[in-house]
Amino acid sequence: MNKKKGIVFWIEGFSGSGKTSISKCIQKDLSNFFGPTIILSGDVLRKLFNKHGYTKKDRIKNSYKFSEILKNLTDQKLNVIYSVVCLNHLARNIYKKKITNFFQIYIKSDIKKIIRLKKKATYKNKKNILGIHIKPEFPNKPHVIIENNFNRSIKKISKELTIKIKKNLH
Repeated sequence: MNKKKGIVFWIEGFSGSGKTSISKCIQKDLSNFFGPTIILSGDVLRKLFNKHGYTKKDRIKNSYKFSEILKNLTDQKLNVIYSVVCLNHLARNIYKKKITNFFQIYIKSDIKKIIRLKKKATYKNKKNILGIHIKPEFPNKPHVIIENNFNRSIKKISKELTIKIKKNLH
């Protein structure tokens, strides 16, 4: 890790896997341990830039612009917890190449269980859904894998993640 730059804590997984909730739970701990840390998501950036395409091509195209924003923030020594569905090797690599301190976290969840438990309205009558219409490309060697089978609280999962992050980075 380059100490002169911030860290992107890249949290990736299916829509409804708990990425946003986990991000909110770990922000304070990461801020206390690593310095100023904000939360951003692919959804927030899509909204800000009016990017509504969800095809694989759209997702890759967005990665170029969004990775520039994250790079700019980390160049200012600001840490970013970035939650994103991604599950796309090319898109992920665009970010990895641009961002010096890229810490990859994969939230492993069963998409069928997410749908059955109605965790997200995203899965109702829409197209270009990752895991349904688009084949997911799971990360090869993330720094941390956290399983969310929806049988533990988000607080417990977040605590486990925070411990693993600290262990990996110190």
